[in-house]
Amino acid sequence: MGGDESVESALDLSGPITEGKRREDGYWTDLQGTILPISASDLERHTYCPVSWQLSKAGVSGDGDALQQGMREHDRIHKKMLDYKRSESQASQELVIWSWWITVVCALSADSAAFFFVSEGTISEQFIQDVGRYLVVLAVVWLVLAIALISLPWRRWLGRPFGLAQPPKIDGSGLQDERMVSPFEVEQESGVGKAGSTEVRLLLASIAVALHGLAIYWAQNRSILAFALIVITLAWLLFCAWQLHRVLIKGREALDAKEDAGLSKTEILAYSDDSGQSAALLVDDETGIRGRPDQIVKIDNDFIPVEQKTGKIPTNPHDSHRMQLLAYIHLVSKTTQTEPEYGILRYGGNSLFTVAWDDAAKVDLFESTQEIQRLMVEGGAKRNHEREGKCRNCSRRAKCPQSLV
Repeated sequence: MGGDESVESALDLSGPITEGKRREDGYWTDLQGTILPISASDLERHTYCPVSWQLSKAGVSGDGDALQQGMREHDRIHKKMLDYKRSESQASQELVIWSWWITVVCALSADSAAFFFVSEGTISEQFIQDVGRYLVVLAVVWLVLAIALISLPWRRWLGRPFGLAQPPKIDGSGLQDERMVSPFEVEQESGVGKAGSTEVRLLLASIAVALHGLAIYWAQNRSILAFALIVITLAWLLFCAWQLHRVLIKGREALDAKEDAGLSKTEILAYSDDSGQSAALLVDDETGIRGRPDQIVKIDNDFIPVEQKTGKIPTNPHDSHRMQLLAYIHLVSKTTQTEPEYGILRYGGNSLFTVAWDDAAKVDLFESTQEIQRLMVEGGAKRNHEREGKCRNCSRRAKCPQSLV
């Protein structure tokens, strides 16, 4: 009997969960003024049934094979996302290597042509020496400019009005990025002694231009040098062709992995939930909403949250799933400072539903958030339906005092 009484006490839905007070804007805080946290999962459970939400807050875990199967399915989906990102990183690495090699081929080809035309008399000796001098002077100018840019915090001086601010970025994407990037893609915060892509370009260009200028100016037997450069260029071109073959193979593998992950060609994967191992928790400190969407994809420069759902495919999205996705849309807009127009609910492999992020959706989300916070402070959760089937499918029905079955 004592054990039964403890269970009934744990499942008492009339009592509050925490102490708190309501702010003027309708949201609830604890007694110290900290906003009460509401997860996207809280919003889903409350929309499905407030009693189920209250049971989960009381520590009642969900039971059933469907729940375990859903967890395994989410892990499988995340693994596919990782496989895709890994394939994409390998393809990007091979492409960067090829771009470096083809740049060398272009430079060698230009040198070979210049020396050939000089030896044939098409271009005068004086002209080619003048070109060499100009290239050396240009290299010195670029070198001085690069040193000046490294020494001065010029990005900080220019700032956002000049369009030099970095694009939105989601820290803690849950994706291991081992991509080999070109030094031209590197960008850092402005400051004394810090270099970004602009400075790296100038430094490398000044070195390359200086070497070409000196070679052109000091070369004696230009015919022999032109022949040697042509041979080297052809050999390097063969290496580039082999590298291009590797790029095409890796690119095809990346496309196959992307298709297997359920992503379209226009979608760029920016975030994937890995059950909190490395994926960041998105938080809005103003409303208390927080959570980790299954994925965030970039479509037409907009960050779009994607929520994966397993089980039976519905005719229309469930209200509880819609509410959870609305929370993710709100969190993404707060995190990236760019407001998406919609989010995506994916049921199974190919069934997609878009959920609009409009004024009505915002009202639904914020009212539900405030209601959950109120229940946390005042208690009194009650069943919001009269459907036996809904109770039968609830994973907490065995311990629910208001169950219809």
